[in-house]
Amino acid sequence: MKSLYLRAGLAVLCGATLAGCGGGSGSLQLGGTIVGLTKAGLVLQNGSSTVSPAAGDTTFTFPDLVANDASFDIEIKQQPDPALAKCDPAIQYNKGKANIYTVRQAIVTCTTTPYNLGGTVRGLVGKGLVLANGSQTVPVQAPATAGDPVSFTFPTQVPNGSNYGVTVLAQPTDDNGNPTVKCVVNSPAAVMPASNVATLDVSCSK
Repeated sequence: MKSLYLRAGLAVLCGATLAGCGGGSGSLQLGGTIVGLTKAGLVLQNGSSTVSPAAGDTTFTFPDLVANDASFDIEIKQQPDPALAKCDPAIQYNKGKANIYTVRQAIVTCTTTPYNLGGTVRGLVGKGLVLANGSQTVPVQAPATAGDPVSFTFPTQVPNGSNYGVTVLAQPTDDNGNPTVKCVVNSPAAVMPASNVATLDVSCSK
């Protein structure tokens, strides 16, 4: 009989400890995985319980514990600043009945908001000019009138907060393959802001 009372007392103590650690009336920690969160501001919710992962977090855990077999439904209560990032509202494995197999399966996928990167080439004569930003390239067609300014934009947007560095991959030539002018990117490297960049300046001269 003494052993029975002791086991009962331990069960009550364990239950109180779990509730004290996380709040709520259950014993399971509800959470999941975050992919690609680089900005602050995300708030997730399950019922009245919320959690605010920090930029760079790869996991999240709600403060309130849930009971075994209780229903859960994890949703995005607040997105990060849309100018900076966006998280997919269709969270994977966000609904179900709580058990040790389901309470850590949710996956929240976020992407950093990208913007256009481009600028103007001045003094271009000839054909074949190619600019590069890492593995991304953009060919720049010669203007109708030799030397007139011509604009360009890389086909792949750049996430804000990422570094970019633009270089000349191929110099322009004439129809016979002879060099016409030499092009140089002025101030080629910077950090991508939360807006389009159309101010890159490429100057070409003999």
